[in-house]
Amino acid sequence: MKNYLSGLIALPILFTPAIISDSFAQTASRPIAFGTTLDSKTVIASAQKLAESIVKPGSAQYRAKGDQKRSYRFTEANADEPYRLCVPSNWDGVSKLPLVMFLHGSGNNESSYLDQNNKQMIKLANEHGYLLVSPLGANGAYGNYLRLSSPFGNAKAAADLMAQVNSSSELTNQLSEKDVINVLELVLHEYPIDSSALFLTGHSMGSGGTWYIGGKYRSYWKGLAPMSGPFVQETGYPWDSLHTMNFFVTEGTLAPSLDGSRALRTWMTSKNFKLTYKEVNADHGGMVPLVLPDVFDFFDKCRKSTVAISSNQTTLHQKHYSTFSVNYTSSQSLRIKFSSVNKYSNTTLTVLDIAGRNHYTGVFSTANSELHVNNLSLSAGIYRALIRTDSQSDCAGFIVVK
Repeated sequence: MKNYLSGLIALPILFTPAIISDSFAQTASRPIAFGTTLDSKTVIASAQKLAESIVKPGSAQYRAKGDQKRSYRFTEANADEPYRLCVPSNWDGVSKLPLVMFLHGSGNNESSYLDQNNKQMIKLANEHGYLLVSPLGANGAYGNYLRLSSPFGNAKAAADLMAQVNSSSELTNQLSEKDVINVLELVLHEYPIDSSALFLTGHSMGSGGTWYIGGKYRSYWKGLAPMSGPFVQETGYPWDSLHTMNFFVTEGTLAPSLDGSRALRTWMTSKNFKLTYKEVNADHGGMVPLVLPDVFDFFDKCRKSTVAISSNQTTLHQKHYSTFSVNYTSSQSLRIKFSSVNKYSNTTLTVLDIAGRNHYTGVFSTANSELHVNNLSLSAGIYRALIRTDSQSDCAGFIVVK
């Protein structure tokens, strides 16, 4: 348990004493208030370009199976960044694979948790049929500045931490955030991955990374499973776009973050998020091996949602919980068709792109099964339509083809 515990004790030094300039003290330019200034769309595009230049079909390691220790050249960090990749031994080499990305705690590396407890995590991934990938995170905290002193509900402590951010700590966290997405795109470019079955999990600092990366790059993920690290806040976070996300929050009853996790559970439950919560009788590090089997079981349950194409311009319609379908026509008209007559007096429609940018928000009073938005100009790409009424919320994805 030594390495697990270090995730709590030895948090990385991201905050060095300095005179902070206004540009770093301000949070308005940060997509997530307690994270970096990086634009997610730009990070994804850069990572995809990098992956295209590195992944070589026909190379010796291309689509290899088993437990692999890999690295890639990360020019911005001037380093060969390592990552751990575990591909199910019984994979047929053709079928699409579900993916789990794990983010380690502080004081550890990309392999520490995977090797713990007789390689428990690797064995679970193999048994459940998941490709497991664990990045180093370039010696940062994956872009999230929150830590144990600023758990959920302590907004003042979070603001105090953000007031300490300087150019050095910003660069460290930016490189860490980029490393995570670089590694993810390397895997996505090499292996046939089921795009409807990507999951993110992590412990301690990695739990904070799960909240942060999961929220900022939410278009990738089917579910998030943060372990013993309620490092997220009620404000400055894209909660409104996460009502259809699957959450599995776990905590140890002897962990110092217990109160924060319980406060987070209460708040998310009151807001009707799709939350599963579990506590185990263990400390901060000891809870990991106890909840890992439940984490993979949770991911399996999330995959029960089916995916279907409803037209040549509409896809990713998630039948399991979506109560409406979406069609965007060449005349720049968005058509929402409900599965039953919608009689709600206040229906809010929000349209987000893959990076979480808001392209439209409107409130309607509807009494039929369809809703139309005209003169909505959208470029080619993947979008989500989020519907919220007085009593429920739902989401469906669609692709605009030019």
